[in-house]
Amino acid sequence: MVPWVRTMGQKLKQRLRLDVGREICRQYPLFCFLLLCLSAASLLLNRYIHILMIFWSFVAGVVTFYCSLGPDSLLPNIFFTIKYKPKQLGLQELFPQGHSCAVCGKVKCKRHRPSLLLENYQPWLDLKISSKVDASLSEVLELVLENFVYPWYRDVTDDESFVDELRITLRFFASVLIRRIHKVDIPSIITKKLLKAAMKHIEVIVKARQKVKNTEFLQQAALEEYGPELHVALRSRRDELHYLRKLTELLFPYILPPKATDCRSLTLLIREILSGSVFLPSLDFLADPDTVNHLLIIFIDDSPPEKATEPASPLVPFLQKFAEPRNKKPSVLKLELKQIREQQDLLFRFMNFLKQEGAVHVLQFCLTVEEFNDRILRPELSNDEMLSLHEELQKIYKTYCLDESIDKIRFDPFIVEEIQRIAEGPYIDVVKLQTMRCLFEAYEHVLSLLENVFTPMFCHSDEYFRQLLRGAESPTRNSKLNRGSLSLDDFRNTQKRGESFGISRIGSKIKGVFKSTTMEGAMLPNYGVAEGEDDFLDTSLNIGLSIEDILNSMYLNQN
Repeated sequence: MVPWVRTMGQKLKQRLRLDVGREICRQYPLFCFLLLCLSAASLLLNRYIHILMIFWSFVAGVVTFYCSLGPDSLLPNIFFTIKYKPKQLGLQELFPQGHSCAVCGKVKCKRHRPSLLLENYQPWLDLKISSKVDASLSEVLELVLENFVYPWYRDVTDDESFVDELRITLRFFASVLIRRIHKVDIPSIITKKLLKAAMKHIEVIVKARQKVKNTEFLQQAALEEYGPELHVALRSRRDELHYLRKLTELLFPYILPPKATDCRSLTLLIREILSGSVFLPSLDFLADPDTVNHLLIIFIDDSPPEKATEPASPLVPFLQKFAEPRNKKPSVLKLELKQIREQQDLLFRFMNFLKQEGAVHVLQFCLTVEEFNDRILRPELSNDEMLSLHEELQKIYKTYCLDESIDKIRFDPFIVEEIQRIAEGPYIDVVKLQTMRCLFEAYEHVLSLLENVFTPMFCHSDEYFRQLLRGAESPTRNSKLNRGSLSLDDFRNTQKRGESFGISRIGSKIKGVFKSTTMEGAMLPNYGVAEGEDDFLDTSLNIGLSIEDILNSMYLNQN
């Protein structure tokens, strides 16, 4: 019965917000005492209420003017409502589009996966700091690795691959931390959080000092004065480390690369490194009285800083040198886009991966531009050829450049403007693209997206590892691979929704991409199509299925 009553009492306390009332009474004791006395007098001397109304009117006037001329507004609230706005830091965003999609550039992209956000994949892009600061940070992280990782890791192996991955993860964490620090409103934190906590601590220390005569027992008295409000991390050194571990685990979705939390061993190692070797020593340093006094002197001292005697160090990419791989041996599992082009099985897996990521149109744009460039670079184009090229350029512009298109790919504004000017102009102007760099830069941008974003993601995807695990089950295709290997040059183009968009021009040599090369009468390998994917890859597919049908069905089902 007692626990139930206690639970109901806590719920009632939360609903009535008694803690707020207690805080108000603590801040304004005299006013609350007078208000209580006036209320008691109104109840006991109700026959004299007409006289007591004079005092009640005075209290109401004081409260009204205090609320109207409070510190939360610049002018009286009865005339204007001007609330405090946090200070907007004049720092340039690391990404001009903010939280924009890496493919279409839209802020609230509902088509592509959240993992495609550039700031979620490579937060150090466009982040540059002074070379001296970068060297100091690199030295600190190197000391962390040297003291925490290498002592036991060197006993296991001399291979630096794992440590290289750990370096990238630490760079990712530091970059995210820098990005978030840039967005912090420091004056708001100091005035709304830090000062309140400091005043609360000073109040506790004053009360504790009144209870003890010897300063040696002041610390214990202060801890007892906090009572149940004492932070869990202050109970013991062990509780502090346990708290930091739990706090680090809560930060993982925000400070680690996408899908990195799926690896339990990596998360445990990162948790121990950050909590035991980074956060704990940092808190010890910040809590040191000498450090606190030094920071207070820095904040209070209004003397101008000393003039720099050395020139400013150049800006360098954030922790780029620290994250450089030490392992010079190439990984056997790492793939390049060129390798994917040359192997039919990998190309199919890569296309399936792009379909899952909602980015098949990225590959289609690359193929379309390659086909377009091959045609436009021919000498002495006829009017019919220029008209056909102009129509195709219009389709490219409407499909990949317009904001309302679901297949939009983010390009630099000047690229979109140049393509728009040619697409909306006379068809004769299409020959200007032979010397203009807009289409070539658009192609380089998409190719870089495929090589630097999607290819590394593919190497860490389930689709690629499924290919590695089932390699022994796949039939040998040496004759076909040597004879008719597939590359991006072998098929170029895309389609407009519901109609063919240049796919009919794909050469016949790529039609054997998904043809089985097993001997006649042999069983086909079981590729284990995942549930939900049979809408584009049915078991009744003809063995001679062409690449056009695969692209068409992937594209239509994706949308």
